[in-house]
Amino acid sequence: MILLLFLIALAPCLFLLWYFYNRDRYEPEPKRKILKIFLLGALMVLPAGIIEIVLLTIVDTITSGLLYTFIIAFIIVAPTEELLKFYAVKRWIYRSVEFDEIMDGIVYTVAASLGFATVENIFYVVSQGIGTGIARAFFAVPGHAFFGALMGYYIGRAKFSKEKEKQLIMKGILFAILMHGLYNFLLLTKTPAALLVIILLIALGLFVRKNLKKAELESKVRLTKQQLNHTDTKQ
Repeated sequence: MILLLFLIALAPCLFLLWYFYNRDRYEPEPKRKILKIFLLGALMVLPAGIIEIVLLTIVDTITSGLLYTFIIAFIIVAPTEELLKFYAVKRWIYRSVEFDEIMDGIVYTVAASLGFATVENIFYVVSQGIGTGIARAFFAVPGHAFFGALMGYYIGRAKFSKEKEKQLIMKGILFAILMHGLYNFLLLTKTPAALLVIILLIALGLFVRKNLKKAELESKVRLTKQQLNHTDTKQ
């Protein structure tokens, strides 16, 4: 039974990691680097848990109701988790020579996000059962991947735009926090409004797909230029 629960927890995370990795068609990243960032993202669950427990304890004593839900979603959980995922990418791969195209920002940030989601998923599925695992496979896990992909697109652009580097990084982080916060807020209301999460995830999926196409085109153009330059050099 435990093995089945682990498989249910791992399967959606690994599938999405495979999907995003295979979208990097022109210059795929080394698998060891992807694994490294995935594991670092997983490790971020520990500091995230500590920070969230401390902050939630404080908030529990000062407010309640809808304001309490808003603070949990937008002020505590979303910023803590997205900033730690960003830290894993910025600290351990952003300056690497392997990070050499916009698509890499998406792939590495999704890897960190899915590493985080994997540990979180195992905890929830083992403690709450198969039903929770199935629900999270369609909602929470894609959510983490989409938040990561949104942030990663801007991180990728930032790497190759020195004048706007800080602005693009900030935009990506804030975008991910806002979407993550909205996702959590809708679910935490425990009202019919929670169903809007379905629409939110569909919209995010379409937006991420659009960004993937942009990143793929950029990679294709960059590779074509390199090949032309190489041909000119030979001549």
